[in-house]
Amino acid sequence: MTHHEHVRDYLTLSECYDLLNETLFSGELGGCVLTFEDKGQSFGHYRNLGYVSRDGQIRKDEICLNPRHFLTNTGDLELLQTLAHEMSHQWQQHFGSPSRNNYHNKEWGTKMEAIGLIPSSTGRPGGKKTGQSMADYPKEGGKFLSEAGKILEGRQLIRFYKREVFQRKAFDEVTRPDPEPEWEQAAEAYAETQGTITGADVKPPTLSKIRYSCPKCLTNVWGKPRLQIICGVCWNPVEPIYFSAS
Repeated sequence: MTHHEHVRDYLTLSECYDLLNETLFSGELGGCVLTFEDKGQSFGHYRNLGYVSRDGQIRKDEICLNPRHFLTNTGDLELLQTLAHEMSHQWQQHFGSPSRNNYHNKEWGTKMEAIGLIPSSTGRPGGKKTGQSMADYPKEGGKFLSEAGKILEGRQLIRFYKREVFQRKAFDEVTRPDPEPEWEQAAEAYAETQGTITGADVKPPTLSKIRYSCPKCLTNVWGKPRLQIICGVCWNPVEPIYFSAS
């Protein structure tokens, strides 16, 4: 049987869940329904028993990943990092004591560190380790980086991306090398490279002030169009994280 391209991504992520469950969680997790949802700014979320079978007899946990972030930062590694983050919530739900309202407490943070991810409110060293909204970063030499490296060796996880996300990234790349052209001209240049995608699809912002958002820590700033803003909170000298215009 030949798998269709649009199905392959889901199958691959299911395999990743199983591999991370076995290597990072000792196979304790009982599986889940993996979903994609382009909603809000979060990278993903976990929902306890969020899905039910047709006959109403079986309930399964949900782990949802947000496709608008699949092209940001470190790509496939970031995706695995988000998956492991939500799997830690699943572990705590069934084997620990989760706080109300999805608060990231100390027990959750301890489990995260045990699998090789360090909780941080800023997504980098020095941030708070507990809180309502929590990012994380991989521990050098930790279990997560070791197992993620094995999973990613010689293959890609995601081959198709949310169209709007891909357009935004490509549009930014068109405007960065030369800050002189107007946004409309940049949109036309991008449209010409895409054939069926028109400049109208790349909705240019107004030329007064627009909002820029960091895809990692979700910080927002306002400024003139065509700015190239590097996030100081998520500063990475190897691969700087640019604010995206919205």
